[in-house]
Amino acid sequence: MKKSMLALILPALLGTGSAHAAVIYQADDGSNVDLYGRLGFNISDKKSGNEQGDFDGRIGFTARQTINDDVAVIGMAQYQVNAAEYANNVQKNSSDLTARYVWAGIDGGQWGKVTGGRVSSGLIMFTDIGDVFAASDVSMARQASKVDSTAVQVFRQDGTLQYQNTLGNLDLSLAYILGNGTSDLDYGYNGALRYTFDLGNAGKLAPVVAYQQTKAAQSSDSKVDPNADEYRFAGIGTRYYLGPLMLGALYSKDQVTYRDGRADSEDKVWELTAVYDINQKWAARAGYRHLVNEGGDQMALRDTTLELQYKLTPRSSLYSAYVIRNGEDGLAGSTITSFGGSSNSESFYHLGLRYEF
Repeated sequence: MKKSMLALILPALLGTGSAHAAVIYQADDGSNVDLYGRLGFNISDKKSGNEQGDFDGRIGFTARQTINDDVAVIGMAQYQVNAAEYANNVQKNSSDLTARYVWAGIDGGQWGKVTGGRVSSGLIMFTDIGDVFAASDVSMARQASKVDSTAVQVFRQDGTLQYQNTLGNLDLSLAYILGNGTSDLDYGYNGALRYTFDLGNAGKLAPVVAYQQTKAAQSSDSKVDPNADEYRFAGIGTRYYLGPLMLGALYSKDQVTYRDGRADSEDKVWELTAVYDINQKWAARAGYRHLVNEGGDQMALRDTTLELQYKLTPRSSLYSAYVIRNGEDGLAGSTITSFGGSSNSESFYHLGLRYEF
């Protein structure tokens, strides 16, 4: 695999928990099938105000079949117990393994890769700026499922055809979202660009821009609100790296428009994050998230997260975190809306053990 493609693929693999994948098949021509997963247990008072324990289980496969020195067939299938897809009613039973990523494609080396299915979205280059905590959920692009019920924010959406490549210091991703019978989409598309500036002794700066638009089909049996018409998401942000320190900042907007004269529902989100690797065993994280909705449920988030990680081994860690919440729950019709399964105004703690393989 060429070095440029490694720069593009490795961050996605790390984000899905396959940094320590086990090779279960290896051919002489370089073809392989890898197994990876995550097991964990979390204790928190997040959801009910009282302590409760939740199991965390995820398993996946990645595969690569060599065509020639430059081209290969690639694929991924990843499943999780009680994944966010269940919350979107894509699957009815939360105790079952739910598909997070299922895709196949062609890796063309320096010409980039094309993948199709429930892909590892290139927009993760942007959302990962804020997604650094074991304890908290990702709030940006939370309204994507109002138009496409298969969308978990803009990370994962059914029926996506995507192109990704790295050209020097530029990472790019372009996708067309065809959807399927569950998506109930007319069309959709997204794109993201990231450029890494090497500042020498002053570190590295990696700004990102991202955009998505989806349009619902004119269907009376829509899996979501039949009056939801279009969804738009736009974001700009950056990461800064200096030795063991990583800083992040982002701003995003997402908007849902309706066909029945309802006001547009618009979220505006900004986040600041910091990660410091104290040594080989300890890492500290801190962040602030601010979300305000206009025209929709009027939900607001003002979260400060403080988290500490202790690495028992390179593949297992203990996490402890406290999230200070000072927001307001929303109201959609007669239904109170909050984020992440708990009140937006109630602080919570998180203790977790996570093992990845």
